[in-house]
Amino acid sequence: MGEPPHTRKTRASSYVPLPTGLAQPRTTAARVFDHIAALYDRARPGYPPQAVSDLVRLARISGASRILEIGCGTGQLTQDLARTGATIRCLEPGPSLAERARANLSEYSNVEVLTTTFEGYTEDSHSHQTVVSATAFHWVDPSIAFPKAGAVLEAGGHLALMTHLHSREGTHTSRRFAEEVRALHRRLAPEIGDWTFPATDEIQQKVARSEGIETLWAKIERKFADPPDVSHLFEPAIVKTYPWIATYDRSSYVDMLASHSSYALIEDPRRNELLTGIGRLIDEQLPGGVTKQYVTILAIARRRTT
Repeated sequence: MGEPPHTRKTRASSYVPLPTGLAQPRTTAARVFDHIAALYDRARPGYPPQAVSDLVRLARISGASRILEIGCGTGQLTQDLARTGATIRCLEPGPSLAERARANLSEYSNVEVLTTTFEGYTEDSHSHQTVVSATAFHWVDPSIAFPKAGAVLEAGGHLALMTHLHSREGTHTSRRFAEEVRALHRRLAPEIGDWTFPATDEIQQKVARSEGIETLWAKIERKFADPPDVSHLFEPAIVKTYPWIATYDRSSYVDMLASHSSYALIEDPRRNELLTGIGRLIDEQLPGGVTKQYVTILAIARRRTT
């Protein structure tokens, strides 16, 4: 019998761990965002302009491109890509998220949002120049995600994956504040486990080696199952990292935490007490606001031509 979740020693994670004990963690956590669509829309950060610029350049996106976006959420990245004039088809399984994405993207006639999963999506083979997914690809069954991305891409097209990782730098991990946040977790949400994050240089070192995009992404994002080898479909990935600092006031920081599946899956009374407690700690210890460093990761792999 192992130690209780709140006393286990765990390695620093680049994301807030999901609660232990979920019967189907991938599908359960993926569905929770649709219940907090409005919060997700206002609280989740967009993507650094340089990361978007590099994505467009490396994937050779132009006004003539056909893009398939997997899990567009409320359209955070889509809005940036829409300005290229490319034709974008977005897949979003959550009805409420899809509705907000359509509203946010209503000015772009080159964008359509379909309420469907990538697993359930049917499309002609080799019909897109680019497949994009931002902070969503890990919610797709990897045994389907990578081979199907290869199938819908034309030869020489690109699979582009992007996500935000949480790093140690910033006042959000200042010693006293972090210790008291961990104490709140131990008391109110022990199933989340330790609240620790790696340093930025640790994240950058982890992704420094060129390798297959499926292997790389399993190291970066949550891994619910081992991905298949798709080296016959994709060339080794190009990877770029973008460290940046976000500054939050009390309300926006608590909203950001609440928009993550780890917190959204906790039932209301405990979650509300936990977030209220964290807000109180901000008032007491960080009245000038909370700074938090993210490391945005961009990985792009070219579809093999033979």
